[in-house]
Amino acid sequence: MYPKAIIFDCDGTLVDSEEVHYLGWRYAFAKFGYDLSAEDYTTKFAGRGERFVAERANDLTGYDCAQEILRDKVEYFHQTQLRGIAPIAPTMEFLHRLVQVREFLGLKLAVASGAGKQEILRNLRHHQIEPFFDVILSGQDELHEYQDPEGTNKPKPYVYQKTAKLLGVAPEECIAIEDSSPGVTAAVTAGCKTIAIPNRYTKGQDFSHAHFHFETFEGIEVLDFFELLRLR
Repeated sequence: MYPKAIIFDCDGTLVDSEEVHYLGWRYAFAKFGYDLSAEDYTTKFAGRGERFVAERANDLTGYDCAQEILRDKVEYFHQTQLRGIAPIAPTMEFLHRLVQVREFLGLKLAVASGAGKQEILRNLRHHQIEPFFDVILSGQDELHEYQDPEGTNKPKPYVYQKTAKLLGVAPEECIAIEDSSPGVTAAVTAGCKTIAIPNRYTKGQDFSHAHFHFETFEGIEVLDFFELLRLR
């Protein structure tokens, strides 16, 4: 009846970081005369990895500036992150409820994020939730064994495939929780049952390929959550 593992994305799912990412990119692009609007960020970049955005910097600005833009954005985000990024409270509270019953349910927990490993860990440690997870995997830094000319990070499935392998379960036995269309694509392609729970920057994306669509985890108890999944 129950899945064997629940895998969370981090940015935009556990922590409210998409706005910080947007402001960091806007700051970095502005040095080269390009005004990155919130609409452009939402439609083109939200939920994508840093390298994906940086690789498009030269075309957007007309300058050979990808590395400098990436460096400035990373520094902006890092300085903001050191002050602490707010949680997405309903999802964080649901995570705490899962932790209370995980042993009884035989449930494993993981994070599979497209961000860099240190960035992920800073977010989890700030909110004192790092010990909750059996596996914490970075799609940016920890997929070296995979070869793909299009890249290995989300929307490719490798971060979810490897997370499931490290957990010792099949992807089909996992529930993935994602806030962006690329993340949903990665999880669904890997074989996970996938919940889309968009934030304000990703709510306009296409989530038709998700198995489930939640507006919020507010007020959802763990056993009620599993019953909802069973009935849909």
